[in-house]
Amino acid sequence: MFGRSAGTRARFAALLICVNACAFGQTVGVLTVAEGGAVLVRGATTYTAAPGVALHTGDMLASDPKGQIQIEFEDGAILNLARGARALLLGPQGGDPGVALQSGWVKFARTKAAKGKPYRYVMPLARLSTAGATGTLRVGADSSEIFIESGTARVDELSRAGSSGAGRDLKGGEFAVRTAAQALAVSPRPAADFVKAMPGYFRDDLPVFLPRVRSKATEPVREHDATYAEVEPWLKASAPIRRPLVERFRQRAKDPQFRTRLVENLAAHPEWDPVLFPEKHEKEKERERVEQEAEKAPKAAKDQ
Repeated sequence: MFGRSAGTRARFAALLICVNACAFGQTVGVLTVAEGGAVLVRGATTYTAAPGVALHTGDMLASDPKGQIQIEFEDGAILNLARGARALLLGPQGGDPGVALQSGWVKFARTKAAKGKPYRYVMPLARLSTAGATGTLRVGADSSEIFIESGTARVDELSRAGSSGAGRDLKGGEFAVRTAAQALAVSPRPAADFVKAMPGYFRDDLPVFLPRVRSKATEPVREHDATYAEVEPWLKASAPIRRPLVERFRQRAKDPQFRTRLVENLAAHPEWDPVLFPEKHEKEKERERVEQEAEKAPKAAKDQ
């Protein structure tokens, strides 16, 4: 509908997602476009990245509000992030690669025949799984909009906590909307406001730049230790996304500014409580131990 498809029909599957810390550091793709600059958080450090930078599982990327980022993968998958889109590259879970998306506009495609593993796009309220579809996503904190340009895909509702709900299959031309106040709804064509608002170049096929930058082997440029603001969307994401990040950013909690923001937003990520207030949890553990010992004492006396 908006250009020729690069994908093919393939089977699909929906999986529970989790950022696998053991998979961090594996190279999964290459940054091939960085208009307006690309902010990369790797480990607990912030970098600027240019075309040619190899990207790893666990990398967090943010595009410029007026620019675009494109990631190309060896399996032919292409991901274009526009208008401040944020992405977290997930390690294979159950064998399938994927990316978590938190905001902005995203276009995805596959340039090679997709005979194997689906690719999963995890949004705050929905998860899309496809092996070869081409489509566009508009992602927000309270809504996920999905247009399948061509091919087939599977979309499943996600709760705020990240658990799976109802789902259905999508085919080329269909448009799905999931909001915080509305269950998944599918229509035969994209909404007019969606088409009007999306980046103009999304109407065309995504170009392939990987052959041009493959030999550059560009290294990202270190800027500073990651700030709370730079990773806040992920620390406040659904539990399967955010919980593994506690160990990753634990050392940053020693920074006064980072710690202050963690405390201020503790309700959004309660798993940080033991890190921020270990003495409280030690007292709770000691109280539980004493209570357990007290419960055992009468039984031991009776047995004697």
